[in-house]
Amino acid sequence: MPSSRRYSDFYEDGSAARKLNPERKKAEPVKKVTSKNKKKQSKKMQAKIRRHNASTVAFILAGFAMSMIIIYRFNIINEKNLMSQSLKKELEQVESSVASAQMQVEQNTDLNKIEAYAKQQLGMQKPGKNQTIYVDTSEASRVVSTKQDTTILERLINFIRNAIKDIF
Repeated sequence: MPSSRRYSDFYEDGSAARKLNPERKKAEPVKKVTSKNKKKQSKKMQAKIRRHNASTVAFILAGFAMSMIIIYRFNIINEKNLMSQSLKKELEQVESSVASAQMQVEQNTDLNKIEAYAKQQLGMQKPGKNQTIYVDTSEASRVVSTKQDTTILERLINFIRNAIKDIF
């Protein structure tokens, strides 16, 4: 059992009383401190202190650098947010101006106003019966199709096909 191994030197078997520990550790003999040993120990201690100080400074610098990077990124994010907000406001203004322009166009395209302007300002009249020409559309009408713009790739393929036909 793990527990019996762990406390085997502390408790006696079958009893809850503490074991008397007859074996006490003997105190280690004190070494004589000489000037050479002192110098070696002091150099070792100084080297440990220097390493400890250097590692402390390195950790502080690393923490400072990381905090500066975080602050820089936060600043960039805030600038982008401000830019997007200003662009949204500008978009709203443009949309409102477009809407008002559309309303003005709709108001100005009233057919009665256009007819009145044409009659009064331009001196125009409605066409009479002798000015009307009727076109018969019952006959077969011809439809003229326009060629759509082709892409560069299609033009290149057509050019190669024509070149091959010319060669052979």
